[in-house]
Amino acid sequence: MKRYLFLMLIFLTACSPAESTPASYFDNLPDVVILRADSNSEQIQQAMIQSAAKWMSLQMSGTITWFGTDGSTQAFQEHTWIDPSNNRFKVELNGMTNAADKIVKFSDGTTVYNLNLNSGLVETSSYPDFARVGQYIPPVGEGVAYPNPIWGQMGTPLSEMAFSSNFAQGGGAFKTVRLETIAGRETLVVEWTPASQTQVAYKFWLDTRTAVILKLQEFGVKDGTGALKSERVVTEVTYNQIFDANIFTLPSDFQQAVMPTQVGSQPIGTESASSGVEAQKEAGELYFFLQPRQAGKSIQLARVSGACVSDPANCPPIQMVNVPFPFNFTINALSWSPDGKYAAFSYSDNTNGTPTKLWLFDPASGAWTSLAEFPYIDPPFWSPDGTWIAFRTQDGLGGEDVYVVRRDGSELKSVSANLPVEGRPYIMDGWYTENIIMRSALPGSSGNIYLVRASDGTARPMFATPLTKAQFTASPDASLLVYDEYDYNSQNHILKVMEPDGANAVPLANFKGGSIYPIVWSPNSQWIAFNYYSSFTDGAPTAEVYIVSRDGRTLSSVYKGTTVGRLVFSPSGKYLLVEETTSATGGHLFLINLATLETNMLQASGLSTDYDWYAPSWRP
Repeated sequence: MKRYLFLMLIFLTACSPAESTPASYFDNLPDVVILRADSNSEQIQQAMIQSAAKWMSLQMSGTITWFGTDGSTQAFQEHTWIDPSNNRFKVELNGMTNAADKIVKFSDGTTVYNLNLNSGLVETSSYPDFARVGQYIPPVGEGVAYPNPIWGQMGTPLSEMAFSSNFAQGGGAFKTVRLETIAGRETLVVEWTPASQTQVAYKFWLDTRTAVILKLQEFGVKDGTGALKSERVVTEVTYNQIFDANIFTLPSDFQQAVMPTQVGSQPIGTESASSGVEAQKEAGELYFFLQPRQAGKSIQLARVSGACVSDPANCPPIQMVNVPFPFNFTINALSWSPDGKYAAFSYSDNTNGTPTKLWLFDPASGAWTSLAEFPYIDPPFWSPDGTWIAFRTQDGLGGEDVYVVRRDGSELKSVSANLPVEGRPYIMDGWYTENIIMRSALPGSSGNIYLVRASDGTARPMFATPLTKAQFTASPDASLLVYDEYDYNSQNHILKVMEPDGANAVPLANFKGGSIYPIVWSPNSQWIAFNYYSSFTDGAPTAEVYIVSRDGRTLSSVYKGTTVGRLVFSPSGKYLLVEETTSATGGHLFLINLATLETNMLQASGLSTDYDWYAPSWRP
């Protein structure tokens, strides 16, 4: 029972909203009790799934409170107007980060506006066709869940309570507790316990006539504490009003600040492919790890053919990869050589987790070869030409070093001796041509970025003058660097690209607060994918994945979720793989067709949603 992230657009276009709603319609809406003190689990679940048919418009206000593990609390207010039949909504958030903070998001049926009344920042995007669903009743399927597409555009805690079907599509049991009054409405208090669990995960106060949630409590089931994590309480609610159109328009006195980009949810052009049937199939293989949810079972490394992405009907069964050690410690994704022949992987085969070995995996033979051994080894990086593997080591006592080694295990050597001692310790960010990109991990927002040549360890500043101490990622063709320029005072994030010498910086996207991570290039160096965590990350994670062209002219929102880990382009660049760690059924992998923006969970024969899937990599 988590945020629902799996969208299949073919289902989302099944309902067509009316252009306008006559006033007489509201007079004919049923006002009958659908939930009672003796309602059973199935009746409660069905009432929640069918809830959207019980109201045509909704206005409500309330408070959201997050409870920290240290006893602290964070609270803010939300006011919501929802008019599904006309594709209109409005939410006002007050006091999210401070008492004076106010953010407004609304749709007039054509355009979605996201504005900060204090800073003057505004983002706009087209209201997507797939969200024009009116009184949306989700299809019910085993192991999948469909969030209300309108709420997907809103994305706020209180507004989600209007769409109770979001919380009714997972396995588990609903138990009635008692009747109570919330915001002047009779509610049925219900506890929900996930399947295979004994602790209550959610407690709902459901309006007995609409099944809209008027109070919600979330408990710590995943961490095993059972402690109260958050509470949402509606203080005012009104159904079936006819709203004034001015509610859904930009305030006349709003002073809009200039944004470098306008955000849409539009498909993008993808890399060209040869004609023929085989051109429609995605190349390569997906590798990822399966985490069991039951005690006594082991983590496994799995692989799925790239054909499963574009041609599920002809998808070969999932395969398990034999590994000469158990998975007992933190796992990172395999790092593939540019030609896809080998993968580098750092992991300990010792029961106490140290020393760590650098392994070379040959998928053709299934062999795992140890290339190096140190107390601790960070995830490795291949050089663009595939001749070197670079990796950072730690001795467990505060010391660190950076080494390179060839794929056959020869020429193992340290290359960090020439870096300034005062900057230690250093972080390795990747490669630029034959050089390793490194920066100091010491506190501070600025400093030099260094290029360290793999062949002899020569170190030189990457730029003539110190810049923001950010992670710089080189495009595959080495023509540009992408980075997040963050201003600690204004809390502005500006995603930029610039030439390798630091010249001609171009802003691609601008966000206030939150964080941007990860940032990845497409194989043809024309597109950049990145994830933005909004200010909801303090207590209620909200992640949004964007695709932007390297010139900044096209910025498109392609995925909305909760906690996004890795982003991986397919070898052709047609698909983007999203690692979502808290989807409706657990941590799973989602694939976005960038030509259509259709999003689907990865599917393959033998691949079960009873496992968490994580740390993906795509072998070209």
